Amino acid sequence: MDIFDVRERLIGDYREFTSSFVDPRDERIRKQVWGRTASGYQWPAPYVSLNPNFASGGTVDRLVTDGLLHPDIERIFRLKEHPGDPGSKPLRLHQHQRDAITTARGGHSYVLTTGTGSGKSLAYIVPIVDRVLRAKADGTYRPGVKAIIVYPMNALANSQLRELEKFLCWGFPDNKPPVTFDRYTGQENADARRRILADPPDILLTNYVMLELVLTRRRERDRLIRAARELWFLVLDELHTYRGRQGADVAFLVRRTKDACAAPRLQCVGTSATMTTEGDPVRQRAVVAEVATRLFGQPVVPEHVIGESLRRATTGGAGEDMLAEQVRRWHRTGQIPSLDEFRRNPLAHWVESAFGVEPEKGSGRLVRKRIPPTVPNAADDLAQLTGEPTEVCQAAIQGVLQAGAQVIDPETGRPVFAFRLHQFLSKGDNVYVTIESPASRHITSRYQTVSPDSSETERKILVPLAFCRECGQEYLSVRRSVNGFEARQDSDTGEDGGYLYLSDDQPWPESLEIAVQDGRLPYSWTVLTGDGATVPAQDKLKHLPEVVHVDVSGAEVPPGKGVTAAWVTTPFRFCLRCRVSYERSRGKDFAQLAKLSAEGRSSALSVIGASVVRALRAARSLDKPARKLLAFVDNRQDASLQAGHFNDFVQVVQLRGALYRAAEKEPDGLTHERVAQRVTEALGLELREFARRPEVRYGKEEIWRALREVVNYRLYLDLERGWRVTMPNLEQTGLLRVGYRYLHEVAADQEIWDRSHHLLRDDNPEHRYEIAATLLDELRRNLAIDVRCLTEEGFDEIRRLSVQHLAEPWALGVRERATVAGIAFPKPSGKGRPRAYLHLSGRGALGKYLKRQYDKPGQSCSVTDAQDIIRDLLAVLTEAGLVIEAVPGDGDDLIGGYRLRSDALLWQPGDGEVGAEDRVRKQLSGEAGARVNTFFRDLYRDTSHLLAGLQAKEHTAQVTPAEREQREAEFREGDLPLLFCSPTMELGVDINALNAVALRNVPPTPANYAQ
Repeated sequence: MDIFDVRERLIGDYREFTSSFVDPRDERIRKQVWGRTASGYQWPAPYVSLNPNFASGGTVDRLVTDGLLHPDIERIFRLKEHPGDPGSKPLRLHQHQRDAITTARGGHSYVLTTGTGSGKSLAYIVPIVDRVLRAKADGTYRPGVKAIIVYPMNALANSQLRELEKFLCWGFPDNKPPVTFDRYTGQENADARRRILADPPDILLTNYVMLELVLTRRRERDRLIRAARELWFLVLDELHTYRGRQGADVAFLVRRTKDACAAPRLQCVGTSATMTTEGDPVRQRAVVAEVATRLFGQPVVPEHVIGESLRRATTGGAGEDMLAEQVRRWHRTGQIPSLDEFRRNPLAHWVESAFGVEPEKGSGRLVRKRIPPTVPNAADDLAQLTGEPTEVCQAAIQGVLQAGAQVIDPETGRPVFAFRLHQFLSKGDNVYVTIESPASRHITSRYQTVSPDSSETERKILVPLAFCRECGQEYLSVRRSVNGFEARQDSDTGEDGGYLYLSDDQPWPESLEIAVQDGRLPYSWTVLTGDGATVPAQDKLKHLPEVVHVDVSGAEVPPGKGVTAAWVTTPFRFCLRCRVSYERSRGKDFAQLAKLSAEGRSSALSVIGASVVRALRAARSLDKPARKLLAFVDNRQDASLQAGHFNDFVQVVQLRGALYRAAEKEPDGLTHERVAQRVTEALGLELREFARRPEVRYGKEEIWRALREVVNYRLYLDLERGWRVTMPNLEQTGLLRVGYRYLHEVAADQEIWDRSHHLLRDDNPEHRYEIAATLLDELRRNLAIDVRCLTEEGFDEIRRLSVQHLAEPWALGVRERATVAGIAFPKPSGKGRPRAYLHLSGRGALGKYLKRQYDKPGQSCSVTDAQDIIRDLLAVLTEAGLVIEAVPGDGDDLIGGYRLRSDALLWQPGDGEVGAEDRVRKQLSGEAGARVNTFFRDLYRDTSHLLAGLQAKEHTAQVTPAEREQREAEFREGDLPLLFCSPTMELGVDINALNAVALRNVPPTPANYAQ
């Protein structure tokens, strides 16, 4: 796997995602944004760290020969592949493991402070097993608990249980261990608990909560604690987790355990990857010993704090000339050398020094690199040393790192260079400008309150920008007060908020008359008077832009001073440049205006997760258990939310991509009868990817039918108006056009319109088609569609099929509620009406649209006219067979309710150039059409099929134990490619092989990160 290529793919996907929402119109601002993107401001070069090579402590056989271990240890700790395997080779230990065994033989308590993956557990398991075997050999052994190992997380205990099974059971007759062990953490069933209490093991794996319960419950205290009289070992794994109040609680728990077990010669053992990084090594060991003494309640001397003993993986240093030659060779060839060649290679030696180890000040012993460098920084150093170009040095360094990851050391079975990339991604900051002419204002991407060129007499404030989502016009986000204008941040709320519009080429007119005359107002903001004059609508007057004059400090000044700007209040109602208007603008302006600092964090993490897992799945050199991602979010609730968001994101992308591919094959359009079948085929799923029981021999057609019904339901739900700015639908990306069968013929059939309102009757067919299509769009986008899946009965049938036949994520959610089709009534809303009712009123958004369409010189459209047109449109479309009367009028109310017939729908492919318009609520100026989000367009069109099989689940204490264990097993084997955890990874998880970890936010302490 080329991890640098994976990183480039990730950065590419994230760059496309974050830049797809904003396209600044101003050339200077665009250069600033593009320059920031090109510089990697949001994704700096990753830090690279080499995993260290540990000094060898010899094989287990050698330690037996030296008399450090009992002879039977030789049969136990060997490399084993399966339950019947006695082990082909003895286990090779690290020096720190040997030091721990020696310290344990001396009867001392000790602490092991070595890094992740250093085999800390063997540093106490081997001494425990050795002592039990010696006691059995010399006749002093008595049955009972000899060691209690306390883990902070159940998954660590679960992982250790599997390791003990491998060493103590595999290769022995009937898998019967010579030293017994068991887990008692609260996860066990009643039978397992009874068995443990009846016959306590030599080694007991538990957690600190369960140990507390064992001490306080009479039955368990009588059985387990009595069996642990004269306890030999008490082990606390992951000491760094016991901080503050929890640490005090555990310290008291240790003391109570010692007293209850009457263990005068108890050896306490602690392990930790992270304890302290301050001071020299002597001081660090003293601090750790002090903490361990306080925690254990018995002395731990600094000499018994065991750290890492490192060695170099390479041997060959060289002069600058030879190093330069190696740089050129690695850049040219990139071949994988043999182990001996790699060890002796001068450039490999230099890379190990740059990224892996360094001599410790004072002692000179090898220690881990304290601050990992980036490849570009190291390349600069190498370029200065060798005189070779920086880009050549960078390629050579990456080549050495990649080669070292593929050269295997036969002694350890691991790569010579195992390295990690630490990549930080940021949403970036906003763009800030001074209140000056666009041609000369100061522009920056770094948050500041005033411009650097401010003076004592002239304070130039910096203001964040927001951009029109359609044309990219910038607006200064400000708050207005009696003192003028000041910067307004995203979190600021209040009635005094708004925006300043400044433009050199298209300034807002000083007078309202000129604004109307020049056509600067949206059409819906004007009306025609009786004499044919265009004037602003009365209800819009209070929302019209106000011309103001502002200086660089934000103060309002008289005309002729400062700059001339237009002030508009929130909510944002229309763009002063492109005139796109929002008829129902309320609340926040996120849907109308984009900011560079807001991309949707959940969406961003879903995009990142999908990109990483996709790249890992494409790496053929990785085994299935290694193609997964472990992601940390802020808390339990966020873990559940993010897992749900990811699954929804993946499924929606797959469905939309499949719909586009299916529609592309049928240019005339997919109909209701065929759409679900064609989209299901386009998904390209195999039975094992969606079936609850894929192994069944019979009834497979029922499973496929269940999938088709769910797909059909999801497709109809996606016909609803696209409301998620951070995930536009197929129509918004221009890849889909939803049409209506025979509507062109209906619009051209003059006879069917003769009895309708005169404005419809006398209209031309093309305009009638547009009016009728807009009405049908209203029904469709409000799901006022006559289709069985949008009924309670139809949803229940789909749910039953789903529960019986489908697996996650294709099965309907347990808590998912039915979405029932709406009903459109051609009349104003009344009190107490259900939310599913769509009221098409002459005074509402559709009525205003019709008024815009038919108000012309010499012709007007009143509210009553608009209401009559709506009713007549529905009547004609009902007669034509495109609409049905779902609820007939009765009693005093003779007006019925309508739904769009599902067989009238046509799903047609789009070209991806122009998005679909919402003519009722959003007016676009000019011929350009709605802007398309290119990231999602390309994702649906080109990449969606690569997301098949991606799924995420959360792993928190709120998940039931049985379900949590199932998820751990799935994640361990790679069947579950993405797992979301809380920052402390609460109950832990056995990761098996893992190549990628993501953090939504940086955790509060290094201890959280170490886990």
